[in-house]
Amino acid sequence: MSADTNKVYVSYNQLHDIIRQTVQRTQLSQTFSPTLLIAISAGGFLPARILRNILKSELGGKSLPIQTIGLCLYESNTNEIYKTQWISTDVTNDPLAISFSGQRILIIDEVDETRTTLSYAVSELEKDIAKQRESSTQEWIEPKLGIFVVHNKSIPKRGKLPDNLMKDSYFVGEHVSGEWIVYPWDALDIDEHTRLADNSMKTSKLTLPSDGND
Repeated sequence: MSADTNKVYVSYNQLHDIIRQTVQRTQLSQTFSPTLLIAISAGGFLPARILRNILKSELGGKSLPIQTIGLCLYESNTNEIYKTQWISTDVTNDPLAISFSGQRILIIDEVDETRTTLSYAVSELEKDIAKQRESSTQEWIEPKLGIFVVHNKSIPKRGKLPDNLMKDSYFVGEHVSGEWIVYPWDALDIDEHTRLADNSMKTSKLTLPSDGND
């Protein structure tokens, strides 16, 4: 891909507006009401922080912690993924571990491209949930997993997410085709990036999801 081919630039202001409008459009604070945000490093960092602020204002200032997971995808025939950072879930031995019981967990990333990373994250979290469920000595309340992405690329996916998650807890800001999305944290010259983002907004083919979650 050449330097200027099929690029869509997104500014900080546009990013904030997309997230705010998605929360309002999907009524996320009512339909999902997350209690724990999990940001996928590193693209999920800033969206998670913006999302947290917006959700807290709608939830009356309730505590809404952010945890981070790091995943590294090696593009190959097997598309191997490695954990570089993960949440402590050993509630028996680690006082800082996270209990998933009763949690409504929203996983956040900037873009759903091949879905490989997101499907891996969900699968590994489901394993951790199962371990906690089996070892729990207290009343267990089944948690719920959801996903929030700023952009979804409408291209064939290599990964698969659970049908129930896709049905009612997969939240998308905007759909794109195969465009190369350039986010503000990738910029070296933020003023030039913002100018390009303003031009992209006038000519881009970004589309809103057709309903609340898809």
